Amino acid sequence: MARVTYGALITDLAGSIGGVTFQKNSSGSIAKLRNKTPLNPSLAQSDQQVTLASLVAMWPTLSQAYQDNWAALAAAHTHFNAWGDEKTLNGFQWFMSCNLNLISAGWDPIEDAPAYASISPPNDFTLSADSDDFDIDIALGWNPGDDKILIYATPPLRQTSLKLRRSLFLLDSYTGGNITNRDIRVKYEAMFNLTWADFYASAACNIIVRAKQVEEDTGMASYFNSAILKIS
Repeated sequence: MARVTYGALITDLAGSIGGVTFQKNSSGSIAKLRNKTPLNPSLAQSDQQVTLASLVAMWPTLSQAYQDNWAALAAAHTHFNAWGDEKTLNGFQWFMSCNLNLISAGWDPIEDAPAYASISPPNDFTLSADSDDFDIDIALGWNPGDDKILIYATPPLRQTSLKLRRSLFLLDSYTGGNITNRDIRVKYEAMFNLTWADFYASAACNIIVRAKQVEEDTGMASYFNSAILKIS
C-alpha cells in the first residue's frame, strides 16, 4: 500500500488500473494492489506486482511539465483497451498503460508522454496442436518490425461454458520480420508446469490464446486478436 499525493491537475482518483486500486481511508488517499489469489503463482507475477508498485511510485517524481503532457494526451484522446473497449483515462492512467506495455515487452519505461498512435492488431491466427506441438498459424503472417507482438494464454479451461475474459498470462513475444507459424509448446509447458504430450493425451479442455502489438516508441498497443484451441 502507498499513500498518494496529487498535484494541481489530478486531485482525486478512484477505481482500478493494472491491478492497482485507488481509494480513500482515514489516512487519506492510498494506492494498493488488489489482493487476488492467482491461478498460477510465479516469479513473473511477483515481478509484475513490483513493476506496478514502481510505476505508481515513479509518477510523483515526474516534472510538472511531463505530468502536464500526460494530462494533455488524456484530454485529446480516448483510450482503447486490449478488449477494444473505449475508455476515458486521465494522465496518470495513460502513463501507467503505456509503461506497463513497454515493460511487458522488455523495454524501459518513458517519463514524457508520447505522440498518440493508433496501433493495428496482429493479423488473424488459428491454433493447432498434436502430442508434439502447440502452434500459432498465421495465414497472412506477422511482421511487427521493431515493435513487438505479445502473446498471452489462459490455463487449460475445462468449464463447459467459456467466458472469454479469462485470466491471461504473458507467454511469449515476437519482434522481427514476417512469420506464418510460431510453436508455443515449450513456453506453455513452462508457464503452467505440465508435460505437453501427457497433458494432450487426456486434457479435454480449451485454451485461449490472445495477441496484441505494442509500439516501441510510445508503449501504445492494439486490442487483442484471439483464437481458441479445443483439445478433445
